[in-house]
Formats: sequence, C-alpha cells, structure tokens
Amino acid sequence: MKKEEEILNKIREKGKKLEIPPGLAPEWMQETLKEHARKQYFRKGRLYPALAAAASFFLIAGLLLHIASLGLLSQKNYLDVKVLPQVEINNPQGQPEAPKEEQELLNLPEMTYEEIYARLSESWQSYQEDLAYEARREASYDTAGNSAAPTVEQKQEAVKDAEAESAFGRTNIQTAGVDEADRIKNDGRYLYQIARKQIKKEDGAPEGEEQGIQILDTKDGLKEAAFLEGFENLEEFYLWEDFIITIENKYYETEDTVSMAKKEGVKEAEDLAVCGADLQRAYHEITIYDIADKSSPKKQKTFTLQGTCESSRISEGFFYGISSFTAMPGEGEKDYDAYIPTLDGSKLSADKIYCPDYVEGSSFLVLVSIDLSNPTEFADTRAVLAGSGDCYVSRKNIYMTYYQSVYEKEPLQEGPVLDKTKILRFSYLKGRFYAQAEGEVPGRTDNSFSLDEYQGDLRIATTVQEYQARKITDDRTGGVLGYDYGESKETNALYVLGRSLNIKGKIEGLAEGEHIKSARFLGDTGYLVTFRQTDPLFALDLSDPENPKVLGELKISGFSEYLHYYGENLLLGIGMEVDEETGREEGMKLSMFDIANPASPKERAKLNLKDYNYSEALWDHHALLIDTTENIIGFEAEGSSRGSYWKEYLVYSYENGAFIQKLRLKPSDDTQTWNRTRGTFIGETFYILSENGTASSYSLATGALIEELK
Repeated sequence: MKKEEEILNKIREKGKKLEIPPGLAPEWMQETLKEHARKQYFRKGRLYPALAAAASFFLIAGLLLHIASLGLLSQKNYLDVKVLPQVEINNPQGQPEAPKEEQELLNLPEMTYEEIYARLSESWQSYQEDLAYEARREASYDTAGNSAAPTVEQKQEAVKDAEAESAFGRTNIQTAGVDEADRIKNDGRYLYQIARKQIKKEDGAPEGEEQGIQILDTKDGLKEAAFLEGFENLEEFYLWEDFIITIENKYYETEDTVSMAKKEGVKEAEDLAVCGADLQRAYHEITIYDIADKSSPKKQKTFTLQGTCESSRISEGFFYGISSFTAMPGEGEKDYDAYIPTLDGSKLSADKIYCPDYVEGSSFLVLVSIDLSNPTEFADTRAVLAGSGDCYVSRKNIYMTYYQSVYEKEPLQEGPVLDKTKILRFSYLKGRFYAQAEGEVPGRTDNSFSLDEYQGDLRIATTVQEYQARKITDDRTGGVLGYDYGESKETNALYVLGRSLNIKGKIEGLAEGEHIKSARFLGDTGYLVTFRQTDPLFALDLSDPENPKVLGELKISGFSEYLHYYGENLLLGIGMEVDEETGREEGMKLSMFDIANPASPKERAKLNLKDYNYSEALWDHHALLIDTTENIIGFEAEGSSRGSYWKEYLVYSYENGAFIQKLRLKPSDDTQTWNRTRGTFIGETFYILSENGTASSYSLATGALIEELK
C-alpha cells in the first residue's frame, strides 16, 4: 500500500506541472460540444454521425475528468474542474425537454419555392383544361340561343355572486375559455354591434350608407357613444379588454385568371364569368382598435393577408386566424405573389409551408397568430396545402379537416370505397403553432360540433358514403378507362382518435339511410342526431375510448339542428318539426331532452313553433343567445305564408318541465324587417340590436318596452 501511495504522490506532483493543450481544455470542449450539437440538430438525416462524434467528445471528457480526480491536471491552469453539463443532441441549448405540445411531432418535408410551384402546377393544368372546356361548351350554347383562505364552497359562492351582480349576455361559443368572433358583443355596460347607417346630404336626402361598429352606452339610458366607421364588408369582430379586433374580407382586381384563361382561347370577360373564372382575388384585414375611451376609438394596427378569413379564435391574450388562399400560376415560378401567401407585405417563407401528398388542389390554409399585448407583428405563421373544411379549436389544439370525395382519387381496385375526412392537428401555445399529427376517418363532418377533444383524444362524428367501385374497360383493347361507383350506401359513425390521430375506437353503421344533423359531447358521453323522416337521438358511452358503444336511442318526429347542454341532465335541441309520413317540414321546434339516464333519453318538453320556418340560429350558433344560469333562450325567427312575411325575436325560459315565452318582440317599423337583429341582456334588461343602427330595451320581468334608440 505504501509503495502504491508513493507512486500516486509522484504522479500527482508531476501532473501539477503538466500543461493541457488548449484544444482539450474543459471550457473549450464544452463550447465545442454545444456548437457541434447545434449544427447537427439542424441537419436532418445526420443523427448517427452526430451521436458518434458526441460520444467521442464525452469519452475524452470523461478521461480528463478522471485524471483530474487523481490530481494530474494543473490547478493553476485547468483544475477548477466542474462536471460538464449534458448537451442533448435534440436540445442544443441544453434546456429541459419541452412538453410534447410544444414540439414539432409531425415530420413535415421541407420544400423550396420551386418545388412548391411544381407541386401546384399539376392542379393548375387540370383547372386550365376544365376552364377551357367549359368556355367552349358555353360558347356553343350562346351561338344556339384576499383573508383566511376561503373554502372551495366559499369560492364557488363568490363566483356565483359576482356573476349575479354582472350578469350579461355573452357570445355562444363551443370551447370554454376560447372566444369566438360575433356580430354583437356585450361587456356588462356597453353594447357593440355591426351596423349600417344612412348617409344624408345637407338637405336631408339619403346619399347612401356606411358600415361600422356602433358602441352603445346603457348607463342612464340608451345612447350612442361612438360609431367606428370605415368598413365595407365587416361580418364579425372581437372585444378583448380595451380592444376591438375586426376581421374584414375584401377583394381586388387581378389578371391571373384572365391571362390563364386566354391562353386556352377564352377572349371575352363575359365568357370568363360564364365558365366560372374569378376576376377578383380575396384578401382580408385584421385591425386592432384601442377603445379605452369608448367615445373616441383609435386604430392601433392593421394586418393585411391574402385570401379569405375562414375562422379565428382568441385564447389567453393571443389572436389565432385561419384563412384560405388560392394559389395561381401567375407569370411563372418567380411570380411568388401569385402562388405564395403574402402576410402583411411579406411572402411566407418556404419552410413554413406544408404540401401533403394526398391533396390535389391549389388552396392553402394559412395560420397566423398575434400577441394582443403587443400587436406589432405576427407571432407565428404557417400554411398547409388543403381545402377548407370544418375547424375545431380546443384549449390546446387546432384541428382542421379536409373532405375528400371518392371522385377525387381513383381506387386501386374494385370493391367498396369510402369518402374520407383528412385531419391535421396543430397544438398552439403563447402564439406558437406546432405541427403534431395528421390522420383520416371515413365520412364527412356536419360542422365543428362534430369534433370534440377529451383527455387527449379526439372524438369525431361523420356521415359515411360507401360506393362499390367497378372497372370500366375498353371493349376493344381491354384497357381500364376508369371506375364507375354506382349507387351508394349512407351510414353514420363515431371515431375516437389518439394523440397521433390514429383510430383507437369506433362505432360504425349507425342509422343507415340517414345523415347527422347535430352532435354534442360532454365528458364521457356524446349525443348524435341523425335524420331522414324521424329524429333518432343516440346517446353514446365514450368512457372507454377503445370500445365506445351506443347507450340508448330515442326516436321522435323532426330533427334538432343544434344541441346545447342546459344545466344538469338536460339537453336543449333547436330544429324543425317534420311530418313523419311525408317528411314535410312543419315549422321550427324546441326540445328539452332528459339525459339523467343516457341509456334511456327522454323528450321531457317540446314546443312547436309552426309560425316560423327559418332562423339564423339553425346554422349559426352565434345567433343563439343561451344563458343557463339566467334561464334565457333567445333567437330571431322568420315565417312566411301566401306572400306574407314576418320576423320576430323570441325569448324563452325553461320552467317546471315546459318552455315559457318571456318576450315576443316585433320590429318597430317595416324598415327593420329586412335587417338582422340580435338579442342580449344586462341584469333584468333585455336589448334588441338591429343592423340598421336602431336599438330598444325591455323589461325581462314584464316584457314592457323601456326605451328605443332610432
């Protein structure tokens, strides 16, 4: 032992005099490792060389550290030795791994502008051929003719009290905490609505009208605080803190389609219109106004984007927009503005564009985000080559669907073929988008309420069209000319998809010959309404995602176009009554379903509204005012008979197992008949807002008119 210690002491003494080459210094090695990892992180397909090189570095580092532990390195020079931090190859900054919601899990292929142009050219060629054919055909037709910590119960009561003091109407949204744009907004004192006001000359004669956002102050009576003007085609807006965010679709003249069609022999603009050529191109503006002073709104920033806004949301202080942009050939590959989305004056970089192989069209879905606390530029931007479809936004994810008919892609063989819905999922957080997964299910969705996210899974309800493909061959050569699909069979289905959008559970073959009219999900249970001549309400058990099943079924006349949970064990349905024998619609109806026992749902109450055969609320959930706490159901309804037409705003409550009419409000004059109206409330006062700029207030208790603003 003595000899070994003497030897080690001598080695240590000599080691103190050793100088380590700078290239092996721990500091140098640490920085080299970091830089090496950074480079390898951005070089796809070179992971193994990176690992090998990194392993070599760590081997040397480990050897030096072991020598240092024996005192062989000079403390003066390099022996303030610290354990080197581990550098992850996939995490070049050496930070903890980000949650999966903040990672690019979908391996999107990178493309250059040239590759994107070549990819789109196939679709353009097909479009040009169709355009030329239609033009020639139409031409031939023309020639022929705060103290001690409160308990949970106290917290809940405090929330209820606060809501009671400031009870007011809010936009009907699909996902709690994710706001949606609407035509009207209410902050508990001020009312905001899109309105058109008459412009008059000095002599009082009408000169035209202008569109804007009318801001009404309800304190001490109805009065207009401001009219935010300067719009042409405004359909919806947001109210967020002291800001109004507007989204307006607009159009500008373009030569793209004209020049493209002329190459195919279409010479006159009239012919272009006849054969479906679009002589204008769409763009839209997102504008943010500061309304801290309600009497004097101030424009803060306008973002301009090519294409049409399809949908949008606001979540946790960020605006998220989804638009559709149609790419055109332009003057060639260098004419980027024609086929690359332009956002606020700059074309989207190629690495932000994804072109799936299964899409054959030339339309992009463009995603943008804006930090509303500092709205000076886009926080993030992405684009996906995909036709526009239904868009569903949960608290964490954006799901975009794209319906693909069997006619869009030829089958590989004879036999059953199904139409499909492609799904793309992006997670979103603090203004950033992360491509997560893509998948598909058979069938088509009805609307965004056909989709629902729960505990990381996506539930999606579809109506499935099944065809039998049959080869068509040339009698002379035997060559395959194409496929004939023949008659189809229609059924309905429910699919449960995992995080990677793989199908993990399903119910298929529901209600053959019918199609889905509405869907709603709550926790482990889902409800579907299908229709042909009766209204089957299916209750679905989704507690086991891998084995969903039908719990119960209720058949009644008519159908519900929209479903809404109305307090505990109640499901409200709004739709149409239908004659069971003839299928003839017999006016609107309200249904209240008892779902206390999902295995045996019951229609507890029904109200037939035979005098009304249409309501915007049947297809736009924003037109429906629902407040389950205040027990208010409000919507505008229209009716007609033998040349007469009428329109009223109806307000109901649900009490003691029946619908009770609280208000039935008619337009104050004939000029309002053709204007859309919306209803909202503040406390015990109900307000009717008309898009012609008029407003009126009523007592919710008595229905008496309080005031009119004309």
